[in-house]
Amino acid sequence: MSVAHLPGPPPEDEMWGDFPTEPTGPRPVGSTSEEYFDSRVRALEGELLDSAALDDLEPLEPVITDVLFRDTLARVYGASGTFKSFMTLDFAGCIGTGTSWHGQEVTQGEVIYLVAEGIKGIRKRVRAWEQHHGRKMTGVHFLPRPVQALDVEWLVLIELCRRRRPALVVIDTQARVTVGVEENSNTEMGRVVDRMEQLRAASEACVLLVHHTGHDGDRGRGATAVKGALQTELGVERKGKGLLDTQITLKTGKQKDDEELGDITFGLHQVALNGEAKDDGSPVTSIVLVPLNPVAQPQARTGHDGRVEEIAAALDAADVPLEWGRDRVRRRASALGIQGRNDLFTDVIEYRRNRAKHLSPNLSPDIEGTGQHE
Repeated sequence: MSVAHLPGPPPEDEMWGDFPTEPTGPRPVGSTSEEYFDSRVRALEGELLDSAALDDLEPLEPVITDVLFRDTLARVYGASGTFKSFMTLDFAGCIGTGTSWHGQEVTQGEVIYLVAEGIKGIRKRVRAWEQHHGRKMTGVHFLPRPVQALDVEWLVLIELCRRRRPALVVIDTQARVTVGVEENSNTEMGRVVDRMEQLRAASEACVLLVHHTGHDGDRGRGATAVKGALQTELGVERKGKGLLDTQITLKTGKQKDDEELGDITFGLHQVALNGEAKDDGSPVTSIVLVPLNPVAQPQARTGHDGRVEEIAAALDAADVPLEWGRDRVRRRASALGIQGRNDLFTDVIEYRRNRAKHLSPNLSPDIEGTGQHE
């Protein structure tokens, strides 16, 4: 095609289609449509990057190393009853407080948690997490209702997050903020993805969706348009029934631009909330997830002696020397995401040393008069 036959800019009434205004604002006074079109071409040309310029791009910034990253869209999916919301709350608690997530380094920052379903149960879960870790879940703020992604109010949420700049925004669940949207339609879910991307771009947070699995159980339910937009997708699977036999496995289904984290298996640890009881006098309880030793697979148990064994197994896996004192052991345990009182770690040290002397591995520490620790 000769230069004489190259197409010029489209007519002014066709240039911007249905846009209520031109994409970058009103055209400068006195400029023609052709001049303005040409200026936009040159501006877009200025955004082109050569190979050397790629080195100036900022790398992904983790909020949990190898798991979640700032300024990305992520999703956790799992079938009902797989404790995926407990997993997500654990992410939130660790990021908000700056607590290591089971050995993975965390960048502390504010968390905004949209509790679109199950708000009545969130208090117990938070209190159990706090009691288990020995600290308040600071830095996490809960919005106790769904904000619909395609409603005007979503723009208000975007502005809120732009002002507060959280590290993590949790949408629990995807289905509850997309009521009336056909989740199997790539066209309709593409509009939802666009709203999520607007939230991500404005806040520069990791926007984490919580979602259910499809019928095959190995992927998030609904249109593929969502998965295509994700930096990270994590699957949660459950095996077994009951407190002692259940195992929860976190799997990395997608990590677009970073190395995938290996599977992590958790057990359930029941926490009786201090100072709370039901009308019949029985304790008020909730659950936290505790990592299981991938070799020995010790079960998570209730009570003080069970916690001693769990922590001992974690220290064994981390090759913590038996001769270390309480303060040093506690610091190492904290780096592994394990929190507790001084007397708990004293019992852990005694338990490990007794076991090394070929005493019964089932020997429980003397907890008479110490009360319930976790």
